[in-house]
Amino acid sequence: MNTTYTAYAASDLYNAGYSCDGHPFIAECFYVVMENEAGRRFRHAVTFSGTQHSVCEESGESYFPDLREEASAKAERLVERVNAALQAGKGVNSKFWEEVEPAYGSDAYISQRTEAKRVFAEKQAG
Repeated sequence: MNTTYTAYAASDLYNAGYSCDGHPFIAECFYVVMENEAGRRFRHAVTFSGTQHSVCEESGESYFPDLREEASAKAERLVERVNAALQAGKGVNSKFWEEVEPAYGSDAYISQRTEAKRVFAEKQAG
């Protein structure tokens, strides 16, 4: 099995808080994943939020500035550092990485029986 990993930036959505009208503000969070050819993946512990909860000094109302460009750039810089370390044969510090579900349909996904585990968990949840 090939153990060469490549890092890339990814993102997920999350509830960053509530706007002044009480509706949830859904924001984007960026992070780094490294994956090998078999689909085995590890996610870096550091995340980069695409916004932050702020309060207007004049009105006291909540707002969420768009920080996605900066957050995405930070994630991409980490990708560059990780890939440079991997290509130089230095490896990475395992305390910053957590194994996550393998890529859908990959060899790792099949060998770890990920789909069966999901179905079992759904049945247990009712």
